Amino acid sequence: MIQRKSISSNSASMAKKDVDDHLYHIKNHLDHQGLLEYLKAIVNDIDNKQDKRSKGIIKPSPSSSPTGAKWTWKALTENIKAILNINSNSSGAIKEILSLSINQQLTLLRVIIEQLLSKNYPINDRNNTLEAAIEILSQLRPENQDFNIIPKPFITYAGHHFRTADGSQNSPLFPEVGKAGSNYVMSVTTSSNNNENLPPAKEVFDKLLRRPDGEFTPNKNGVNMMLLYLAVVISHDLFHTDYNDPRRNLTTSYLDLSLLYGNNREQQVSYRQMKGGLLKPDQWHDKRLVIQPPGVSALMVMFSRNHNYIAKKLLEINENERFSYGPGKALTTEEEQDEHLFQTARLINNGCYVNIITHDFVRTILGVGANSHFTLDFLAGVDTPIYGNVVSSEFNLIYRWHPALGKEDAEYTAKVASALGGSMNGKSRSGYLKKILEGPDPENEHRLNDRVEEFNKHFAHASQEELEKGLPIAGTHRDIKTGSFPDVDIIKALRAGYTQVSSDFGQGQNTPVGLEYVEIAAINQARALGARTFNEFRKFFNLMPLETFEDFSEKPSVQQALKELYCTPDRVELYAGLMVERTKVTGFQLPYTIFRAIVSDSANLLRNDRILVKSLTPTNITNWGYKYTLGDPELSDRVFPSMLTNLFPDATPSSGGFTPEELKNIFTIPTNETN
Repeated sequence: MIQRKSISSNSASMAKKDVDDHLYHIKNHLDHQGLLEYLKAIVNDIDNKQDKRSKGIIKPSPSSSPTGAKWTWKALTENIKAILNINSNSSGAIKEILSLSINQQLTLLRVIIEQLLSKNYPINDRNNTLEAAIEILSQLRPENQDFNIIPKPFITYAGHHFRTADGSQNSPLFPEVGKAGSNYVMSVTTSSNNNENLPPAKEVFDKLLRRPDGEFTPNKNGVNMMLLYLAVVISHDLFHTDYNDPRRNLTTSYLDLSLLYGNNREQQVSYRQMKGGLLKPDQWHDKRLVIQPPGVSALMVMFSRNHNYIAKKLLEINENERFSYGPGKALTTEEEQDEHLFQTARLINNGCYVNIITHDFVRTILGVGANSHFTLDFLAGVDTPIYGNVVSSEFNLIYRWHPALGKEDAEYTAKVASALGGSMNGKSRSGYLKKILEGPDPENEHRLNDRVEEFNKHFAHASQEELEKGLPIAGTHRDIKTGSFPDVDIIKALRAGYTQVSSDFGQGQNTPVGLEYVEIAAINQARALGARTFNEFRKFFNLMPLETFEDFSEKPSVQQALKELYCTPDRVELYAGLMVERTKVTGFQLPYTIFRAIVSDSANLLRNDRILVKSLTPTNITNWGYKYTLGDPELSDRVFPSMLTNLFPDATPSSGGFTPEELKNIFTIPTNETN
């Protein structure tokens, strides 16, 4: 067995010599078992030998469970037999990363070892190894990045490449999977006993979730409310629980902008002009968005306009006359032309949506700069998925980011709740908001119509003529002739989110009181569907369970409340645990478990969507359409900046529009803004 060279020298020349020695031995002398022994020797020095002052080296967070080298040695003990099957692929990956600097190679080496060892021993996410890896990888050139996630069996099918209105037919093998109106699935099932002494949901809110009056802690990295507006769009795109049956999801299980287009053919047709592939001006389907901060509806206007911009551009270019109709043409009738233009424009619009999610939203959550070339390309290297996707009831809870509401939007939400009849002091449970959230109603649509009508009366003040043109937005009015909103008003609503810092998320006792009934409804919904405990959910992701109440939150008041409500950490229910957990040290600083779940679910949603994987090609969406979805190469392949400027031409920088400099970091408040 070759003896390991020491990594103890602090000089640059000695460090380089050590790296060269490592590379030489690994590349030329070690077999797989030798590699294992070599890694064991190296990892023993990782924590002590890294330069603590180096940028990009993120230390473990406080945890009662083992972290760093202690975690590694514990895992080695449990995995020694399993790890001996290292193959040529995994050893080749390790050789590759050892060409980095001494501190970076040791950090990434820990990441690789952690993944290798996690087969039979759970990961402690407080190691912050994933965050450290992302920070290092974000500095590499795009061609050197690799993030292969959740491989599944795939097979290629010939078939349609347009989306159906209700989300069916995504999987040719299982055509009903992910269809609107399907039941949620349950991710976690166990045979452990139920907690027979669950505390009242209101008591959970009051002790663990409620934000004290007058308190507000801004996000430390300056992430703004614009990101939260997009988060609302994403969550409502995936989840629409039936008010009368919490097992049932009324929308599709795909990131398909169904909240713009509708969830069935009848709804979809009602928003179309039925000519030229166009939507009716500035219209969208989902009424639930109306009571959200106006910036959320403004994003829907943006996607609606983007669809029409795309449809017009497709017809203008008319690549190879694919949208021409008549004798001897590709299409027979004007109706066929409209359908093909609409469906193609929808695919391209969907591609833009995914581009914004991966290149702006995910980058911000990870803590990677918007101008970085690093992207978690979940669609890279994926063949055709065969299973489709169904969202789970647990992930319905994961996407509720109410504690992150900024100060102004929290006040706005409280006013909306009050105007709709909700109690602000928690003493009264009567009123309109209770009717919306709890009362029985045989028709979901009737309930939503009542909500829009009541909201309009108090906030939007749209006339009946305006309402006939589409849903209202507070603070602006539609042009009766065109049905469109003024450009400057839509951008103003988005700018209100851009300049408003979001709240710190996690640690507990941080949810605005105006969302009390929404939070209570979430707790009760989780219980009704049999959600397992927080620690059982962590085990599902192969993460270490939290063993002490101090592991959950750094706030002593939250630790004490958890003890009073649940007695032991293993009895903490899922939603409570998600909301009070300690947060990551990078990016949007999401709670650890929510972050892991979001990254995993993003990969799952995109990689199991046949339309996104196989249909967004030049063959299906034209050369121009394909290039449009790829974004601007001068802006790190982002399409969002182009949409914000091109779709609202009247909102110039001089009239309140975004400047080129502001568009570089659209999800971070301007540096001159005060908190």
